Amino acid sequence: MFCGNFGIYRGGGHFEVCRRAWCGGCYTPHPLDRFHINTPTDEAGYEWLVKESDAERFKVGRNGDHLITPFQCDWCLFRLLTGRIPTSSRHDDRLLCLLRRANLDSLWGRETSTVSANRRNLNQLIRLWCDQIGVDPQLPALGPFPAHDAFGVTAAVAMLAKSLEPGRYKHYTQFETMRKLRASYSNLFHASAMGSTSMSTLGRDSAKTFLSTCPSHSLWFERFAKGCLRRMGQEIRQDLAISVKVLLAMLSGLEADLATDTTVQGREVKIFAGAFSVIAFGGSFSGQ
Repeated sequence: MFCGNFGIYRGGGHFEVCRRAWCGGCYTPHPLDRFHINTPTDEAGYEWLVKESDAERFKVGRNGDHLITPFQCDWCLFRLLTGRIPTSSRHDDRLLCLLRRANLDSLWGRETSTVSANRRNLNQLIRLWCDQIGVDPQLPALGPFPAHDAFGVTAAVAMLAKSLEPGRYKHYTQFETMRKLRASYSNLFHASAMGSTSMSTLGRDSAKTFLSTCPSHSLWFERFAKGCLRRMGQEIRQDLAISVKVLLAMLSGLEADLATDTTVQGREVKIFAGAFSVIAFGGSFSGQ
């Protein structure tokens, strides 16, 4: 895995030539990483792992990840966001941790089989060009990337920081809550002078498609959001249906109140409540 800025001077005192590359399995979470990783379980609550490699999901990179997902190393991103090199301070360590997690989530926006197949096919392309066709490999350069946040990394690390806060049901914030920060960032961008004037449209009055340059709509951010959702999972708490016993008890209470109520309006309300409860209960059965 090579940083997209590998071996390239980008200008500026804080953008020295990047020399960072990893074997896939060596690109691991930051020591401060405490982000939730969802483990699939069956109905009895037992963990469900299909393969041994499932235990490494979201915890390591994979060889060839940089060939399918835009990849800048944590240090390049740090200098991009702060304009300086990281120090040993607590705040810098925290930001490096967030950046490493953001990168891992973006890489895991694609499954291992897809990454491996893409890497294998690219090797075949190079072999065919060199051995059978006799031309130099016609591959686009992986970098350098722009010297500004074109991926929406700033919004991504804020979402990750939000996920560490306690939620309503868990010790972490659910993805459906933290993703609202992305929507707010996008709304602000499109309300700004740069965002509103840079958009293009396709279509006529009946249907239009807007082409946006918002960083949170970039390919990298889409991969990050997908990988983050896969890592965290979703906990859906649906409203529970009432039992027949509860329904009968409720109807008994309404009948008792109806027998003592002498007002027309009060009796109508109780009759309506009872009828609505019975109809809704019966209509909730399958096939109704």
